[in-house]
Amino acid sequence: MLQERQLRVFHVIVTIQFVVSASLVMFWSLWQTNLSWWQIFSLSTQGVVVVIFGALVYGFAVFSGAAGARIEGEHPLSGSIYYRVFYLVVPVLGGLAAGCDYFLSEGIIEGVRGWALGTVIAAYAVWLVVDPIVGIAEISLPENRRLRRARIAAQKEEHERRRRERAELLERLRAQRSAKLAAQAAMVEKTTSRLTEVLLKSADDPRRGSDEAALIGLEVWQTAGMDTMKEIYATVARGCARRGRRDLAARLDYWWDGIGQWRQGESAAAVETKV
Repeated sequence: MLQERQLRVFHVIVTIQFVVSASLVMFWSLWQTNLSWWQIFSLSTQGVVVVIFGALVYGFAVFSGAAGARIEGEHPLSGSIYYRVFYLVVPVLGGLAAGCDYFLSEGIIEGVRGWALGTVIAAYAVWLVVDPIVGIAEISLPENRRLRRARIAAQKEEHERRRRERAELLERLRAQRSAKLAAQAAMVEKTTSRLTEVLLKSADDPRRGSDEAALIGLEVWQTAGMDTMKEIYATVARGCARRGRRDLAARLDYWWDGIGQWRQGESAAAVETKV
């Protein structure tokens, strides 16, 4: 059985044959009107552009799944692989039949014209008349309508289920973020108080609180990251500045040197406290 890829390649070939055939038919019709060459070329060129544009639109619809792809349960005839092959083969067979008939009766040139006419007529008959009628007849059957309603209902239910899952996931993420921010705010407040106390106690002896402050900074870096360290440092520095001891913030900056990328990644708030 032909695979999907092979069917689409065959569809491209048949579409090209249809475009060439329609162009030949237009050119031949204009030639029979006894127009001059430049008139024939001008009019046929415009017609060819229209035909090619229509073929491109049709090909896009087929390859994007808007046409030609029918669910076999809802379309037992036109959704089958046999009908799809028939749908593609008919223009080729029509061109061969008409071309051979014209060739045997009137010669090679008329045979080419017959091939073009047969291709266009067969394609129009199947693509624009037979296929729509078959599709309408299939969707008119009660069982096929029931299957279509069931499929649409299942699709809506699946879409609604995915929407609910996305909404629930978003709500969980928001709750987790809120809890994390609340816990982080509590840690920042507690750590800020501890560091301020350590700095004030060691105001007269810089070596006194260095180990404790370094351990606090290391703990914050490991549990909350460098951004939280910067926030705590900026808060502590502002508190020290209000007490008139801006030097204590510089001391904390020195004690935290070596923790992660502290010296390489100071925040703007931390830098401002040194100015």
